[in-house]
Amino acid sequence: MFRRPLPAAVPAVFATILFASAAFAANTPGRTGTFILVSAQSLEFRRDLTSSFTLWHFEKEFFIPRLRKDMAVSIGIGGKSRGGSWEVSFLHSSQIAEYEDGNRTATFQALEINGRSFVLKDFFIHPYILGGITLPFIRVSGGSFFQGKALNAAYFGAGLNAGAGLLFDIGSNILLNVGALYRWIGFLYAYGEGKGRDINYLRVDPLGPAFGRLLRTDTLTLTVGLGLIL
Repeated sequence: MFRRPLPAAVPAVFATILFASAAFAANTPGRTGTFILVSAQSLEFRRDLTSSFTLWHFEKEFFIPRLRKDMAVSIGIGGKSRGGSWEVSFLHSSQIAEYEDGNRTATFQALEINGRSFVLKDFFIHPYILGGITLPFIRVSGGSFFQGKALNAAYFGAGLNAGAGLLFDIGSNILLNVGALYRWIGFLYAYGEGKGRDINYLRVDPLGPAFGRLLRTDTLTLTVGLGLIL
């Protein structure tokens, strides 16, 4: 019964670490090198994932879900230099997929590659701008229907990331990241426990016109992360 209050407390915990640690940090940049970064992110989908609807491939139905706002966790590995950093990360979020006939469970996952360019290089606070790519995957339990059988559905896509934030050197080998990240995502293929189908060619009803475009969404995410330089 405590599931919902816990995610809301995560940013507050990181914020407490930020202000407490910054007070003791030296005014010089920390180490460079390989790091591991664990982050908590708010996640809210927009556009096509704000209302549920159905797309068809002949007799197979794909239920496009409405996904609720929730929290996500990511873990990444990367490298920090004097001028910036790069990072490869894996993002995971458990979601509630809402449909007209009830709710289903869903997961959102993404493999992301991001790079940061520092504005201040010789100080322990590094304002940065970020750019990168994302490869997202949504899996919905019972999210498709074929020949009287409910199947799991999955949607695979690609997108671009852009953002800005602050990277703090807390001592010599601890990093604290606070930022905002915008993702634009186009889902390319739908799977219903079988061959993937191009979403462009799915139909808005069994005999109707083709959908004619990608399944689109975007997110504006607030992220707080704590890292260790190895």
